[in-house]
Amino acid sequence: MQQNEGDNSGAAGLVEKRWFFEYLDHIAGTELKARSALQGSTQMRYAAARARQGGLPLSQIAAERMLAVLKPGAVVLLTTGTGNPVWLPQGETDGPSGIAVLASAFAALKHRVCILSEKHFLPAILASVQAAGVPVLASDNWSQRPFGALAVEFPQGKAAAHEFVPHFLDGQPDAAVALFVEKPGPNAAGVFHNSSGKPKAPDWVGHLNVLADQARARGIVTGAVGDGGNEIGFGMIREALTGVHPYAAQCGCPCGKGIIDATEVDFLFPAAVSNWGAYAMAAAMAASLARPELMPDWREVEASIVAPIAHGAFDGYTGMSVSTVDGTSLQANKAVFRLMCEVLQLAAAPAR
Repeated sequence: MQQNEGDNSGAAGLVEKRWFFEYLDHIAGTELKARSALQGSTQMRYAAARARQGGLPLSQIAAERMLAVLKPGAVVLLTTGTGNPVWLPQGETDGPSGIAVLASAFAALKHRVCILSEKHFLPAILASVQAAGVPVLASDNWSQRPFGALAVEFPQGKAAAHEFVPHFLDGQPDAAVALFVEKPGPNAAGVFHNSSGKPKAPDWVGHLNVLADQARARGIVTGAVGDGGNEIGFGMIREALTGVHPYAAQCGCPCGKGIIDATEVDFLFPAAVSNWGAYAMAAAMAASLARPELMPDWREVEASIVAPIAHGAFDGYTGMSVSTVDGTSLQANKAVFRLMCEVLQLAAAPAR
């Protein structure tokens, strides 16, 4: 991870490069699904989100919203982590690497990040972040450094979330952005689901939708990345997905309200793989600022995909302890990341 001594110039550094953002969106939406029920669903979710947000490329919207508020000293809240006690007790490989690449980009911009997740997911997430070159620090050290990561355990259960969040946000007055990457949220009935319609035990999950709601109410810019519709942020397009998403109206569980999350955020990026959406958002910031060095090297990204496995994370599709992400090979993930970096080189080249 390369560092730049200057502070982030925020919105002043934005450059209109719409086609490069289009490329990033297309790359993040490259669908490699083996399950027929899921094929074509990425484009459907992406189209609904783009229409809802005004028609611009979603990576561009994300970069503009974040850079507009990321003044010197601003803190970014990052959260991920999904699973269940039987199949994915320590989480999965989709999510941690996305958070790690975002943390790396924010560190290069001299912003501190605070990473929140449940205790059973945090070890894998933090291993990923450190593999990408971002130091995880004790609170006292974190508060005195211009960049680095602080880990905060988010409590399980709804009541605990409502008690925890106000005090946590009171203690983070510099928080400017909160991002939710591959983080499940509740449907309109308050029930959490996985992407195939199975409900999650409400006292096993952290209700980070409470953080999204209260952060937004305080003026913190909230953004989300997801690849199934059950993740925080899809409340923005819940009505648009009814009737077209295979599990939007009927999840198959007793709640009968479908899997679509009901949480509203300021911007939403549906991607084929959530890690890829997070990579695209980091790349969009780099393109906006003409600073391709904000992206980490592929070796660090590869390490961020592999590192969670040693801490119990599995591939979310297969449940296997292997370095694949939602069933996509390490080589496929490398191709996606390298294509995004290629876009950054094009964006940084002199106009012809």
